[in-house]
Amino acid sequence: MEKKGFFVSLGKRKLGVVLNLFYAYMSLGLVLIMLGAILPDLKADYALSYQVGGALLSVQSVGYVLAGLLAGYLPLLLGIKVSYILIQLSVTLGFIMLLISGNPVWLLIAMLLIGVGKGGITNYNNLLMNIYSEGNAGPLNILHACFAAGAVIAPLIALAVSGWRMAVIIGCVCCVASLVFLVLAGFSDADLENADSADAAAAGTEEGRKKKVDYGFLKEKLFWVTVLICFFYQAVEASFMGWMTSFLIDTGVMEASLAQFTTSVLWLALMAGRLLCSVAARKFRPLHMILALTLITTVFMILLLLNRSPAGLIIATAGIGLGMSGMFGTSVSNAGDIFSRYPVCMGFFVFLASMGAIVAPAIIGVVANKAGMHTGMSTLLVFAACMVAAAVVNLLMQRREKQA
Repeated sequence: MEKKGFFVSLGKRKLGVVLNLFYAYMSLGLVLIMLGAILPDLKADYALSYQVGGALLSVQSVGYVLAGLLAGYLPLLLGIKVSYILIQLSVTLGFIMLLISGNPVWLLIAMLLIGVGKGGITNYNNLLMNIYSEGNAGPLNILHACFAAGAVIAPLIALAVSGWRMAVIIGCVCCVASLVFLVLAGFSDADLENADSADAAAAGTEEGRKKKVDYGFLKEKLFWVTVLICFFYQAVEASFMGWMTSFLIDTGVMEASLAQFTTSVLWLALMAGRLLCSVAARKFRPLHMILALTLITTVFMILLLLNRSPAGLIIATAGIGLGMSGMFGTSVSNAGDIFSRYPVCMGFFVFLASMGAIVAPAIIGVVANKAGMHTGMSTLLVFAACMVAAAVVNLLMQRREKQA
């Protein structure tokens, strides 16, 4: 009844916008995960080195960070609808560019555009859904489930069609459809302005203005430990998501079809893990959950690298998905008090943590180029070990502060 109440209360215009947000996020999940699925074929077709492949994955994360910086300003200049259309257009252009040329610089620009689109769509979707749902977590969960659904479908499409180019064309069609829906959708800048005015009212007091410019969180040890945890987590996640299919195929442990299926298994594990984490969060503190999740990820990463049987690799992949599933949300909860006291803190946190997703895929590409894909993927264990170490420091630090 609660979900029905939300949809009924929207009215025709906002309902159309919300349904478009669901489709746009599903489409985004499909095209982004498809990039990892087609990377081995794209690399082979364009004769790209592992080093260039790693740079392509890293520059996508650069675009994601840039979008986070731009997304807040574009609506002020152009309005939310035009801003969203331009951001969606960047994904479409990026995918079209992948089909045109294999020049590394050209491909880097394409991936940068895709990364900007990823960051902008994520920002606007969550912002608008939060406004329309008035903070209700239910619609936001449906939104993220749509992304996961697209992510599960993507490898199956790559498996079903003949050649990576056809998979990219399907991705382009999805992007164009999303663009058309955006043009027709009843976006209203008043929706965003109302939210901004509410924020302005909340910050209208002297205390509110002080909170908006207070950088006291930079002196908080918990903030920096949480940044480290998420830095290494994002390094592991971005690298594993981007390189997994290439690792399974290029090391000869799986046929391409089974590797694509394994990618879908990964996303099913991520979806299941998020549900389990939401239940576990009611009983366990974030500091304990973070340590458990980092250990699960690291143990299954070791099993993945040591295993040669398809069944063992699929199980290891699912285990890694379960371990990664709740890391970001649980990490935010770990420093939740700091985020509530310092509103500007979240932007810094996301920016700093995202550096891991920029650096790690490129490092793996460089190592793989010199020593092979298995050795390249093995460097993830360094990031995973650092993630566990940061989780242990977080646990000990909070225990010490509690006893003091």
